[in-house]
Amino acid sequence: MSSSPVEVTRTGASTFTASNDRGGSVEIAATGMPDAFTPGELLLAAIAGCAQLTGQNLLVRRVGEEEPITARAERTVNEQDPDTFESVRVSFDVDLSAIDDETERTKLVEAVQRAIGRHCTVSRSVERGTPITFSLPS
Repeated sequence: MSSSPVEVTRTGASTFTASNDRGGSVEIAATGMPDAFTPGELLLAAIAGCAQLTGQNLLVRRVGEEEPITARAERTVNEQDPDTFESVRVSFDVDLSAIDDETERTKLVEAVQRAIGRHCTVSRSVERGTPITFSLPS
């Protein structure tokens, strides 16, 4: 099964626009460029966003539609190879205090973690080391 492609077009010196066929776009640039994400930040956003999409139904059902839920993805850099991530940590900021029973809170947290582990395409692909091929015209 293949999905729609994402295209990344150069728009200037070290600046690019990624777009999809639904009209979405995001600016990509080198570190320090304003109003843009670096490719590494986009990977972190994809991991956190996928975790959010995967866990949202379980969380919203318990804390309510209006409760803010934020997922934060942070990386540590490999000291021997600074162009790779050593690890990524995703943490959720959500108020679970409305769930009085500690056992029920624990069950919810475990259910969200299981759902992400089973269904988050991005983190599963990164963890498994999905093969990537590159091609240029000959």
